[in-house]
Amino acid sequence: MTKNYNDSGVEFKYLIVNDMDRKFGLWVNTVGFQSIQPNSPYPLRDHPSGYYFNAQKGRVLREYQLVYITKGRGLFTSEITPEKQVCKGRLIVVFPGQWHTYHPYQQTGWNEYYIGFEGSIIDNMLKGGFLSKENQVLEVGLNEELVALFSRALDIAESDKISSQQYLSSAKPILRRIV
Repeated sequence: MTKNYNDSGVEFKYLIVNDMDRKFGLWVNTVGFQSIQPNSPYPLRDHPSGYYFNAQKGRVLREYQLVYITKGRGLFTSEITPEKQVCKGRLIVVFPGQWHTYHPYQQTGWNEYYIGFEGSIIDNMLKGGFLSKENQVLEVGLNEELVALFSRALDIAESDKISSQQYLSSAKPILRRIV
């Protein structure tokens, strides 16, 4: 089911990754959607400790993350990127081992889709210049196809089938769609 740009609510899945998944070369750790209403706390408190963070202090993750904003406005900062405004139609790229923080403005809130992933496949894509730490906020526009890809990834993760990691690894269309 494709999400509307103005949906409310929270959906997320944190996946268990096994040795076979790692051998595949690309695996997904988390996928989700959340609608942060104006004047709401951010981040929401439901996340596991490895993902929860204080927006003023930031965090460091061990994985890549793509965060797609489909409504609202906010800020993103990383050790490479000075504070930058983020609004609907922008995609934030977070790199493993990199300090970063982001949050919606209190007065606007925002809707975000996200996916966190690791593996040699994405590492090799990065070596080829596929994504750059110097350009972490990408203007991709509002796009139904991209929303459908994020929504499908969430549906697959929630189904918890044995082959879901391999299917999610084929979520590379999300990556191909943004460049």
